[in-house]
This record gives sequence, structure tokens and C-alpha cells, in this order.
Amino acid sequence: MIPIKPAREKAFVKLLDDEGHDIRRGLLKAFREHGDSATEFLTDIVEKDRNGLGQHARFFLRELGAINTVSDFREFIESLNYELETGFLMLERTIYANREVEDYQLLLDEMANRVKELLVEGTSRIETCKVINRVLFHDFEFRGEKEDFYNPENSMLGTVLERRRGIPLTLSVIYLLVADRCGFQLEPVGFPVRFMLGCFEEEVPFFIDPFAGGTILSRGDIEAFLWEHSVTPMDAFFQPTPVGEILCRSCRNLVHQYQLAGDSELSDRFASFVDEFERVYREHSTLE
Repeated sequence: MIPIKPAREKAFVKLLDDEGHDIRRGLLKAFREHGDSATEFLTDIVEKDRNGLGQHARFFLRELGAINTVSDFREFIESLNYELETGFLMLERTIYANREVEDYQLLLDEMANRVKELLVEGTSRIETCKVINRVLFHDFEFRGEKEDFYNPENSMLGTVLERRRGIPLTLSVIYLLVADRCGFQLEPVGFPVRFMLGCFEEEVPFFIDPFAGGTILSRGDIEAFLWEHSVTPMDAFFQPTPVGEILCRSCRNLVHQYQLAGDSELSDRFASFVDEFERVYREHSTLE
């Protein structure tokens, strides 16, 4: 254990709320070098300030594996302060508590930077999607997993980034995170049959199906797809899906996937997360 000198503590505090990837990676490296001293330092901040700097301290404690990840995800659900990338990485850590996420974030950064290199000023939104398609599905070879669709690993964001194979929801999340890094606004749309993305910045919205290699679809195409799967199209289906509902849907997928895998313990764990999301949603709706 390497003690943290007072001058360095002050420097850490000043940088703690800086969310830049390089700063966070540097701090995390320093905290790992200090070992238990860093854990004590960060825990003290959390105890003194549950919000503000405390939230940032919790992030680093989580990265250091010093927090019960299942309890931490429950607190995340309770907070109603949902952020897509954070939520999916926290969800994954309820299974893989010590999984480091820096490499995943670097890969998302790399893909976004490649998209930016290929974009030219004045590119239309549809053409921007085609560039993202080229980067994700050609350069980085992401694909929809069809042969082993119900494997729980297909719902783990980090695993999908490693394997380049995933189900509609996780591929949509990756597509969305890359687009967001490029300053391109897309919205998640949780259709009953397949999770997709929507672009609502055009006069006529269009939709993207990452599971099908980023195929661009009109509303009519989606309605035909739903009819083919015996689902009656409804206007509500075409609205953006809130982050909390996306995470809850992923938990529902994992309940089913672990049931098929014969793992009742993990199936029950994710069922409890679904219950927690629904309880928090009911209580919040009552207060509004």
C-alpha cells in the first residue's frame, strides 16, 4: 500500500469530477498504484458527499472492484439518474464484477473517430448512417448473432464489443454510442419484435436496423415487418424509448436467456432487477 501524500490528495480531488476519458484513465492507474490507500481515500469522499464528488468517487471504487456490483446496480436503478453507457457497463458487472471497461470505451472512441474521418461537411443524416454502417459492419465487422441468439453473452455490452456479435438491442446500443460520440443524434426505439434506432431530425423520420447491418427503413417498412410477425402496428411503437426502459428490457432478455441456459440463480437476479425498475417507475409515476 502506497500512502497518498496531502498534495496529491488535493490534486486527485480537483480532477475527480473531470469526465474526460484520458483523465479518468490516468486517475484510475494512479489509484491502482496506491491500492488500499486509494480505496480508503475514495470511500471517505463517498461517505462525506453521497452526491457531487461522491458519485465520481463511486465510479472509481467500482472500477477498482471495491463495491458490491449487484447492490451498486440496485442503487443505480433507485437513483433514476440513467445514462446508457454507464448503465450497460454496470449491468455487465453484476456478472463480471472485476471486468475493466477502459478498453471498451477506447474501442467506441476508435470507431467514432473513424466515422469522423470519413464524414464530410454537409453530409445528410442518411449518408451519415451509411458511413457509420461502413465503419461498424465493414471495417470492424460487427454482425447480428443468429446461430447462438439466446446466449446471455449477447446481452453483455463488453462481450459484444469483443466478439463483434450481438442481438438487436446490444448492437443498437453500440451504434447509438458511436453516433453520440460523433455528435449525431439518434433515438432508441424498442419495437415489440426487434430493437432498432430512429432518426427524428428529418421531416420524415427514418429507422435503422443494426441487427441487419444498418439497413435503413421507412415507417411503412417497419409496419410491414410488424405485420409479418403478427404484430399490429401502433403509433406508440414508433416513439423513442427511455434509457431506463432499455435497461429493463435488457434485464428481461437476460431473465429469458439464463432460464434457457438452466441458470435459475442468475435468472432470478435479473428478474429482481426488472421488479426494481418497475417498482421505481410506479412510485415515480405516482409522484408526478
